[in-house]
Amino acid sequence: RFLLGWCDGMSKISNPVERRDAFTGFVRAVRVNPHSIQNTGSEMGEVITSILFAVVSWHIPSSEIAPNLLSGPYRFEPFPAEFSELLASLRQLLLDLKTSSGEGWNQIEAQMPSNVKRLMHEVYGLS
Repeated sequence: RFLLGWCDGMSKISNPVERRDAFTGFVRAVRVNPHSIQNTGSEMGEVITSILFAVVSWHIPSSEIAPNLLSGPYRFEPFPAEFSELLASLRQLLLDLKTSSGEGWNQIEAQMPSNVKRLMHEVYGLS
């Protein structure tokens, strides 16, 4: 459950530098101990969904959160250019999660709102 709380906490950080540091630490921790994702006591799909939500939080406009952001007109913001190294790390992490989840990924993707699918495809190379 710690990992799920970490994801939730990261998604709520508003300071970009603190957010970057939290996500960088998260990626490093998962790389050092990849089994931590499987040993949360939660369903793998729930863990991946929490990670995806945290990543999506980078793209939510800070000025306003439209009620139809996930499925209405596409309004996600680009990932901050100054954190391109973190973006590459997150891309790789998400690709690895997709690969390791096998057929379970199809179920996760089927539950994604249309704009999240588009974001994951266009920015993170997940299709």
